[in-house]
Amino acid sequence: MGKKTSNPGKIHLRIVEVMKRFPEGITAGQIRQELEREGLRPEDQTHLDRRKRDLKKWFLIEKGTAEQIVESKKRKVVVYKYRGDKQGITDEGQINQKLRAEVIHAAHGRCQMCGKTIEKHGITLVVDHKKPRDWGGTNDRNNLWAICEECNAGKKAYFASLNVDADTMRRVTAHESVHVRIGELLKAVGVGKRTPSSLLEVVADQDDWQKRLRELRYSVIGWKVETILYKGSSGKKQADYVLKSFKPWPADPTATIRQFERDRERLNREPQD
Repeated sequence: MGKKTSNPGKIHLRIVEVMKRFPEGITAGQIRQELEREGLRPEDQTHLDRRKRDLKKWFLIEKGTAEQIVESKKRKVVVYKYRGDKQGITDEGQINQKLRAEVIHAAHGRCQMCGKTIEKHGITLVVDHKKPRDWGGTNDRNNLWAICEECNAGKKAYFASLNVDADTMRRVTAHESVHVRIGELLKAVGVGKRTPSSLLEVVADQDDWQKRLRELRYSVIGWKVETILYKGSSGKKQADYVLKSFKPWPADPTATIRQFERDRERLNREPQD
């Protein structure tokens, strides 16, 4: 049975039309006010917040902060920005509460991206899709993790900043070869640009993805990839990778790499004259 496809309702579409009029961002309260001016009925206001949350199923909605004058005082407020429509989205349904609780519990109070903790840093954890839904990500347990709200917002902003669209990323993640998935992601981000390890881990979908990345530097592949190490805001060691140059893929990159390793191992075992 195929996945069920859902469509936005009339209220969802009205919210999006309001957002489009405020490209600099609009608060939830302002959305409600605008819809009330347009004659939104009281019975439709009851579930307005839920309908706003539902928008991410079909639209690219960026959540950020801005300074506004509230009651004669300058304050930071949460604003929402419409960034476009998603393509090829299917609706798997919401993550059920049991699975959500399991993901949060497994994090042991620590953001699984930056390493900050609830106890020490006062963060709030949210359940997030490692591979975004519009890149082909699912609600499977292995595609979910608990990260802090700051990392969640930063991750979304980074994905939005990539010079690639969702179709490109679905093609990248669909390759059978882990080497090609990693390499095509580096190419998609761009030569000379930093790709964070968290994003590479998502696309590689393997625990030993760092070794697969190092193998791209073998002479039979011939790619040049620079590693940049740094400490994140929590003090945790992190790494970004920068593609410096690349060559066309051989017919079967993974098989080529494995044969190179076998030949190297055989040469190392041979007695030296």
